Amino acid sequence: MSFWSTSTLEPLRKFRFQIQIGNDSSIWWAKSVTQPSPDISMSEYQLVNHKIKYPGITTWNDIDITIVDIGGKGLEFYKKLTDSGYSFDGSGTDGIIKEQYKDQVFKIQKLKADGTLLETWDLINPFVKSIKYSDLDYSSDDLVEVTVTVAYDSAILSNDAQENEDRLARLRERDTGADIIDL
Repeated sequence: MSFWSTSTLEPLRKFRFQIQIGNDSSIWWAKSVTQPSPDISMSEYQLVNHKIKYPGITTWNDIDITIVDIGGKGLEFYKKLTDSGYSFDGSGTDGIIKEQYKDQVFKIQKLKADGTLLETWDLINPFVKSIKYSDLDYSSDDLVEVTVTVAYDSAILSNDAQENEDRLARLRERDTGADIIDL
């Protein structure tokens, strides 16, 4: 039986999401976001004429957030980079201070049809890796966009907000370096 023949089921829609960065409300001008995804390395060993595969280290892929530049949001992201330690004036102080993001929030939330929360991704130790401003073009009336690439150490997926908060609290107790970004 196909899923669409059951009236109580509704597939998830790509446009039902919101992003929360810091303690602010949702970034409603976000156009798209890639979901966190892990890659697991693999080691292969040969024993006589057999190959045995073992799972290795998990690496989380960077996420991209595309936002529409509404009245200086691009400048706001640029200032967040300079506030976190980057200096683009050639002074030589171009390193990021990752510890300043401690206890901040970065969430990607999937929503149900009625707007209630379905699932939440909480990113652990994220930081802005790059900001790409879209091209300006007289022959187009497309919206100006800013793509922000965020790197992070790991992510927690949950359908219970309190469960995520408990996990994050345990991580912070275990490791004082559980930094989370505030753009």
